[in-house]
Amino acid sequence: MHTHMVIRVEGGLLPPDLLESIAEGALPGQAPGDFEFPRGTRLSEKIADAWGHARAHWEAFQHRLQRLPADDPATTVTREQWIIPLLSSLGYESLTYQPRAAQVDGSTFAISHRDGPDEDALPIHIEGCRTDLDRRAPTGRPRLSPHSLMQEYLNRTEHLWGIVTNGYRLRLLRDNALMTRPAYVEFDLQQIMEGERFADFALFYRLVHRTRLPRSVEDAPECWLEQYYQQALEQGGRVRDRLRDGVEEALRIFGTGFLRHPASQALRQKVREGRLSATAYYRQLLHLIYRLLFLMVSEERGVVGPED
Repeated sequence: MHTHMVIRVEGGLLPPDLLESIAEGALPGQAPGDFEFPRGTRLSEKIADAWGHARAHWEAFQHRLQRLPADDPATTVTREQWIIPLLSSLGYESLTYQPRAAQVDGSTFAISHRDGPDEDALPIHIEGCRTDLDRRAPTGRPRLSPHSLMQEYLNRTEHLWGIVTNGYRLRLLRDNALMTRPAYVEFDLQQIMEGERFADFALFYRLVHRTRLPRSVEDAPECWLEQYYQQALEQGGRVRDRLRDGVEEALRIFGTGFLRHPASQALRQKVREGRLSATAYYRQLLHLIYRLLFLMVSEERGVVGPED
């Protein structure tokens, strides 16, 4: 699955293998009933319908954009012609514009929409497609980039999940007050639509559909996205434990092997004469093992190595 270009995961929010299982419909929560469809519904047909709607709206959106002056941030067009209809085909029926900024401990957060009338409804911030999600406006207002606005809002309220988008990119964000680096799942909607990438759209549907995210602050810990996130954390813990055991075993095998090898007279001599301490030897072995690990991961992710 060539999703790494179109679907980016920052800060390890959801690991690639979990995304693949979701794409295959192999995880809990991926049956038609979990999307609140009646029995006998085929999810693949629902996704194909949404794809058809999305393509029509994308085309209309692109036509409207061409008629806008170059300095127009395209906020209204992005919202009304594209993102609101797109989200509507993913089950977001109660998108409510927020004319007043949310107040949190004396700070204001001008989040554009919620999926519901109340403060505890899911926050969804929709910017114009000519606005960069990671840049503050040149005017200095608002005080934060769209991404930082949503992240800080999640960190300072009871909300666990939120969506921020400029129409070309859409990100799922989670409260992560403890992390120093950004954590999100990003979908490049522009590439998905222009490249006619139905498989990537299907994963987008399975991960961003209304039934995946919290209805309100109360049910956030039980929503499907949060369950996937917690599963990823547990998996990560298990992987780290296994990795630690594996590294320990590799240190023993390599360390003993090098010392016993017939061609290692010079190494044994250094150890005997105390010119190579156990700690120094351990560090060199660790260095070697981590270089091998680094290479293996790079190869597995297709970053290095032959194309085929």
